[in-house]
Amino acid sequence: MSLLLPRPPAPGREESRPSASDYLANYGRSGAFGRFAAASPLGLRRGDPVVLDTPRGRELGTILCPAADTHVRLVTSQGALVRRATADDLDAAHLLANSSQRFFDDCVTLVHELKLGAEIVDVEMLLEGRKAIVHFLGAADTDLAPLVEALAERHERLVFFENASVPAGIEEEEHGGCGQPGCGRAPGGGGCSSCGSGGCSSCGTGKVDMPAYFAHLRTQMENQRRVPLA
Repeated sequence: MSLLLPRPPAPGREESRPSASDYLANYGRSGAFGRFAAASPLGLRRGDPVVLDTPRGRELGTILCPAADTHVRLVTSQGALVRRATADDLDAAHLLANSSQRFFDDCVTLVHELKLGAEIVDVEMLLEGRKAIVHFLGAADTDLAPLVEALAERHERLVFFENASVPAGIEEEEHGGCGQPGCGRAPGGGGCSSCGSGGCSSCGTGKVDMPAYFAHLRTQMENQRRVPLA
């Protein structure tokens, strides 16, 4: 499960109280969550599917609960709650899930052919349609530039990476990021394909609780006929 550490308020600045349009929601395969603000109260309840603008981009999420005073102090604001998910949004997500399976198969094949020191464990396609999040296992300095180049020839998508092998805190100490929009070490979060030699292998969108993360990935892979982690 991806946990977001609370950020202290700026000096001399009081925390604001949540409005009736603020909600906690989770998103992504690794179970990230945060606080999201809608333009107006939507009367959402736990389990309702919603469209979110997260640090990674526009994607589907699930409501956890309305935000309370303690959530403002402890849970980082992650972005905007765009709308309650429609039937069209859910249909689009289903089609993207099929695309993610093909993308996953290509990633696995290319990693083997290119003899890269990485293990692809999952792929997510965001609702905006052009962004792919590749979850992999590998060293913090794994060079994924050849994979990025090969994928660019087959798919017209922006490729971002989340490395589940890098313990919490290592990214900040060993990887300064490229400074490009969308980089995990730049404002906005998210791993990117432009760092270093082309693959930002240690960027991420949050800290990973490894046992929960792998248990979640195992379920996802078994449901989608992917090979589970040992």
